[in-house]
Amino acid sequence: MIIKLILVLLLGWTGLFLLKRYKASNSTRSSQKGTGQKMVACDVCDTHVPESDVIVKNGKNYCSKEHAG
Repeated sequence: MIIKLILVLLLGWTGLFLLKRYKASNSTRSSQKGTGQKMVACDVCDTHVPESDVIVKNGKNYCSKEHAG
């Protein structure tokens, strides 16, 4: 009788552990979706920078003020 109880408790604990792990992995995957930005290449050094950080001058993209100057 005690062995059955231990087995049931062990199976229940394993099931809860796997369920929590599954939920945690799904929440990190869903939070990572849609957070990326478009990357733009610098016309001087070809370094890719986020579109929000790029410096545009005369229709060209630059990664820094030094390259834009």
